[in-house]
Amino acid sequence: MRIAIVTETFLPKMDGIVRMLTEFLDHLGRRGHEAIVLVPGKGDDRYANFPIERFRGLRWQLYPGLTVAGPAPGLTRTLRRWQPDIIHLAGPAVLGAQATVAGRALRLPLVAHYQTDLATYAGCHGLGFLQPVAWQYLRAIHRLAERTYCPTPTVRRQLGAQGFRDLALCARGVDTVGFHPDRRGAALRARILGPGADPTTPIAAYVGRLSPEKNLDALLSIATARPDLPLLIVGDGPARPRLEAALAGKRAYFTGELRGADLAAAYASADFLVCTSLTETFCQVAQEAMASGLPTVGFRAGGVQDVVLDGETGFLCAPDDERAWHAAVGTVAGNPATRQRLARRAREVAEGRTWASVFERLLGEYREISDTYRLSQRRGRGIRIARRSALAERR
Repeated sequence: MRIAIVTETFLPKMDGIVRMLTEFLDHLGRRGHEAIVLVPGKGDDRYANFPIERFRGLRWQLYPGLTVAGPAPGLTRTLRRWQPDIIHLAGPAVLGAQATVAGRALRLPLVAHYQTDLATYAGCHGLGFLQPVAWQYLRAIHRLAERTYCPTPTVRRQLGAQGFRDLALCARGVDTVGFHPDRRGAALRARILGPGADPTTPIAAYVGRLSPEKNLDALLSIATARPDLPLLIVGDGPARPRLEAALAGKRAYFTGELRGADLAAAYASADFLVCTSLTETFCQVAQEAMASGLPTVGFRAGGVQDVVLDGETGFLCAPDDERAWHAAVGTVAGNPATRQRLARRAREVAEGRTWASVFERLLGEYREISDTYRLSQRRGRGIRIARRSALAERR
């Protein structure tokens, strides 16, 4: 297949969307498919053997690190020249909206992947009055796609309630070789724990962007309630200075953003993950933690509740129940037997969630969508020709 991937974000930035796209491109390469990546912002012009076409954009001051696309007049020309079998929209917003219009004009089939909860993010950034507008905007984009893929059943129900149509599931896989309990490192644990500390002390890890929509007050509350519990904080973002100031003098170890083997070692060197976010459409970090043999303590909100099996691979709490949140953290931190039981089950579940199985199923559906769309286009052309002929005969 020839697939045009239109995304609002890509390397060098790394987040859940980019991680899925790089895994998808790697899979396409192994299977001999062709793809092009269309994205705003500066960066490399190739990923592996796949071309990347970049469009102008502006850095969003409210969300440093994110580039928002401007007008992309060359987008239609690229799609016309490249003639993809299908257009894959990854979290469509600004460039994705333009690609939707271009794809419709060129009569190319489109599929959209809902990967960013923009409406909820608006509320987290003090723009709650824009939420109704954001939903209306997203509905308009997604209704022009043949199908909207949701990462979890929870997100599918949420979008259905908002009037989205043609919804399907596309879960996420995880690299169970790269993320593995064997990546645990004694030297890293010693740095996190500090000199003279008991090496068996459990470490709680937070992995993710440090920004307002991640509900970081829940992380700060752990440090207040459990000053004895070491926190490993992996990630970067606009909230990092505030977080570092609030945790000064406490047992908090900041690594900044990590990737590859360093990220895998960070996961495996901790003892459990705390997932504070209430806005995740999936929560890939929880799945990577599971592959690394870590239980997760999170909230029963967004996609997290579909990734973490409550009582089996971790514990989920009601978003407004701070007492339950601290109790769950205390149970995992203070009970090695419980922690080990959850960790074993987490690894077992992760081993059944491979990227290959996710992408092979997705590509099969893409072929079906592309074939059906093109058949309908041929039938439509035939009907239009017949109508024009009939009209000419009458004249």
